[in-house]
Amino acid sequence: MSHTAMCFRPRGLAAAAAALALVLTGCSSGSSDSATSGKQTIVFWGWSDMSKPVALWNKTHPDIHVKFQAITSDFYPKLQAAIKGKDGAPDVTQVDYPNLTSTIIAGDLKDITSESADLKPHFKPAVWDQVVVNDKVYGVPQDIGTQVLYYRSDVFKEAGLTAPKTWDEYMTAAAKLKRTNPKAYTTAFPANGGAWLASLAWNAKAQWFGTDKDAWKVDLDDQPTLKVAEYWQKMLDKGYAKGDQHWQPTWFKGLAQGKYLTWIGPAWGGAALKENAPDLSGKWAVAPLPQWSKGDTTPVYWGGSLTALTSVTDKTDAAMKFITWLNTSEESAKLLVADVLPASDVGQGIPELTKPDPYFGGQVPSEVFTVRGTQSTPWTWGPTMTDTTNYLNDALQSVINKSTTLPDAMKKVNGETKSQLKRKGLSVR
Repeated sequence: MSHTAMCFRPRGLAAAAAALALVLTGCSSGSSDSATSGKQTIVFWGWSDMSKPVALWNKTHPDIHVKFQAITSDFYPKLQAAIKGKDGAPDVTQVDYPNLTSTIIAGDLKDITSESADLKPHFKPAVWDQVVVNDKVYGVPQDIGTQVLYYRSDVFKEAGLTAPKTWDEYMTAAAKLKRTNPKAYTTAFPANGGAWLASLAWNAKAQWFGTDKDAWKVDLDDQPTLKVAEYWQKMLDKGYAKGDQHWQPTWFKGLAQGKYLTWIGPAWGGAALKENAPDLSGKWAVAPLPQWSKGDTTPVYWGGSLTALTSVTDKTDAAMKFITWLNTSEESAKLLVADVLPASDVGQGIPELTKPDPYFGGQVPSEVFTVRGTQSTPWTWGPTMTDTTNYLNDALQSVINKSTTLPDAMKKVNGETKSQLKRKGLSVR
């Protein structure tokens, strides 16, 4: 899960070559281990609980001891401060995909292109592309948040509906659900949904960020995004969606009590449904995310993270051995799967993910989560995504308060993001 979950072509980040070239020169690989023999200690920072896989690694790999430190707040500022000071900096760190670009620009990560050459076949192309920037590799994928549609299969069946394959079908289903369940809403429209909205824009083939020679291109109000904005404004205006906040008690209560009949959410979100709406076991199902073009199967993601080497580590070989095992071994995947969808093909094939799930009516949810990860959809994460996500969250709240419309709000976010990049000293066109 992304640590901002409450909150290209991922390879489209390669298109940022010109804008990133000035800051990547200090992030190249080449450091070797300071000690080639004897026991070494690797310091690993993350926000997820990695204690179980780390304990197993330490038990089975006595020559490389990993010390895990959980950083649960202000993760990136603390990481940057530690790396700048060098003393106390980790060797290995988690990074969520949306913040990869900004973390590289900060000079915090090591280029591991040569060290990771043999790892690419362990991942689907769309997954591996998320760690590729400027044709260089900056980490190993750990988990992936394929965006899907969770829906109340019992309510849909009563209304004579099946899982919608397109957004037109979703709107049609919403209208019928409102007639048959007037006190319910098809879904929540989240005030804290900046990451959620980004995935929907990505799904519509939007291009929020790119580069033009030595400058960033910012277009958070491009035509695909405005199409999405107009769609969700209509969902709100017609009473099919209701303003709320993901991950908050009122939203969980709404899911549990039948107030919300669908949730557009990530693969790792199924655990939240099970925990907060246990009495609805067997009444939820999962389907691929609706598409704008019928037959489209390209994936988009919400959250997910990679494991990277910091730019200051002098234990490259040992650190690579650890993150390779952590993210490609079956033993590690069996420990990670309780909270996330492992990114590797090995991880997605473990027995725990291939069994029918009674909560989802006997479905095998991983078949929906993983089948869509075979191709890439062009998408570039910007260099200041934390700020952009905050602007988006403010905009969504304003839409819920009816002080603006979503299309107009996106135009405002576009301007705010451009201004922030300029304040950071980045060229913008």
